[in-house]
Amino acid sequence: MADESTDIVLRLLRDIRKVQDDHSKSLSNHDKRFDALDKKIDDWQETTATAVGLATHANLRNQNMEEQIAALVARVERLEKAK
Repeated sequence: MADESTDIVLRLLRDIRKVQDDHSKSLSNHDKRFDALDKKIDDWQETTATAVGLATHANLRNQNMEEQIAALVARVERLEKAK
């Protein structure tokens, strides 16, 4: 009877170990997928930041040029009135 209960416990422990091994493999696969997703997200964030940065830079440059043109137009108008 004592051997029989030991066999049952060992069988249960082996079953538990098999399930844990299956879970470990599954978690390993999930880790790989999450790593791939993290890389894609990082790449997307870099691309977005670059695009927004370029657009912002162009917008600031255009505003600066508009201010310079407005100043030149005002100067020309003042010079023409002075004549």
